[in-house]
Amino acid sequence: MAELSEEYTIYAVKVVQPWEDENDYWIPRIYEELKARRARLGWGYYDGADIRKIKEKSDERGWDFLSEDESTTWRHVWFALAVKPGDYFVYINMPKYGKCTIVRITGGYDFSAVWDQEEQGDFRHCLPCKFIATFDRNADIVHPFLRQRLGLQRAWYRVYARAEFQELLDAIREGEKGESAVSRLQEAINQHLMQIAHETYRNFPGKNLEPLLFDALGKLPNVKRVEKGPDVNGADLEIEFESGLTMTGLQRVEFCAVQVKSYEGAMDYTKAIEDIRRAFRSDREYTCGLIVSTALEMTEDFERQLQELRAESNKEVGILIGKDLAYLLMKYGIDRKAIA
Repeated sequence: MAELSEEYTIYAVKVVQPWEDENDYWIPRIYEELKARRARLGWGYYDGADIRKIKEKSDERGWDFLSEDESTTWRHVWFALAVKPGDYFVYINMPKYGKCTIVRITGGYDFSAVWDQEEQGDFRHCLPCKFIATFDRNADIVHPFLRQRLGLQRAWYRVYARAEFQELLDAIREGEKGESAVSRLQEAINQHLMQIAHETYRNFPGKNLEPLLFDALGKLPNVKRVEKGPDVNGADLEIEFESGLTMTGLQRVEFCAVQVKSYEGAMDYTKAIEDIRRAFRSDREYTCGLIVSTALEMTEDFERQLQELRAESNKEVGILIGKDLAYLLMKYGIDRKAIA
């Protein structure tokens, strides 16, 4: 693998997702712009959306003098001013669900004129770039740690997985297809983890899965207690844990509603999402949610509805399924006495 001495930042960005309005119009156009060496970002639908001018206005007059549109634009795109040549953008679900596109930034931020054919006028924030590649997020050449980082929910975020990202760039450059020794080993491990998830489903059907998860979740770092949930409000289990930095004043206690589903195949059963939504609406003061299932993967529709729940509740909702669930059980073991 190449040396990691070169300094660069990796940004994951989500512009238009396949389930959002006007995706059929914008996604192919933004993808063509990437291939034409222009990396575009959203929230640029009006002439005054140039974030350089917004920053200048706020510096001179203060944030309270920004319009609602200007405040919204700044909140979503301010990071573009910090992007430097040599940094990478990874566009999530571009040009379709499950695919990602990498570009390397070659210049500074600019705000363009309306550029799309029908003059709808958005995505005018622009940085020059070099098109690198489009890859499958679930391919063997993508390290599991990087794959997980590329599945986070925010509109943009820094990806702190330099070694794994460089490994991906090397694999793309060398044309590896998952047949190297490392890839074969990873594939074998993944197959075993998938089998463990399947066996978990077979041996712990229905409500039988809850005691197993009760024990495993209680062993996670920073978890203070796990209790059986009220159930009638949508929470099978409840977790209390600490998050934040281990410094005075920078930690907080989280109260998590957990839905447990013993499920086979792809996760398209959205009752778990509805149950978490019901839990959030109850009088319990949940700060986040978690869906745990023996399902091996999510469907596109399930992920779309999960994103909708996160957006409407403004709360983190994690998902632990398939290989990740199997890894948890392997790492923390099974206490036979606890689930006897």
